Amino acid sequence: MKKIGFLIIASLLTLNAFSQEESSAERKAARDAVRAQRQKENQAQAVAQARMVDSLISKRNFLVTADYLGDNTGGRVVVDAKINFIIVDSSNVVIQTGSMAYIGYNGLGGLTTDGNITKFEVERTGKDKKSYVISLTTMTSVGMFDIFINVSPDGNATATLSSNSGGKLVYYGDIAPLKGTRIYKGNAI
Repeated sequence: MKKIGFLIIASLLTLNAFSQEESSAERKAARDAVRAQRQKENQAQAVAQARMVDSLISKRNFLVTADYLGDNTGGRVVVDAKINFIIVDSSNVVIQTGSMAYIGYNGLGGLTTDGNITKFEVERTGKDKKSYVISLTTMTSVGMFDIFINVSPDGNATATLSSNSGGKLVYYGDIAPLKGTRIYKGNAI
């Protein structure tokens, strides 16, 4: 009698373990399916972002916003992207820095200047030639500036602004379309 009871309990435990194995295999398959779907969506989003970046650069109509500003020594400060940006609009440029903590020439605690682009060159870089290096020379009321913008296919941008006086300012942020972007432009000098 003990043998029969032991066999019944052993068979029930075996069936229970087998059913748990099936359910864990089903869960793993479901997780893998969700992960594959997410990867497809991310790839489609990356392709769409790369197309948008390509379109903005080819039309010469974009905005580089700065989440950080850097200097010659590599120091960085966190800034508001709504008031720290570079606008490229066909043959015109707007360069602005600002800080809500101080009052500056532009009313936003910094400097705003606009001018004409005298040189605009675009080069594709990287292994897959999907990144961009944009070289601008601009003439503004404040002086002449050389701007070098590195843009990745996902929209990350680094713009280095150099002047004749030897100063350098680096904008670390993103490239975006002019339409639909909320920025605050100060009074230009």
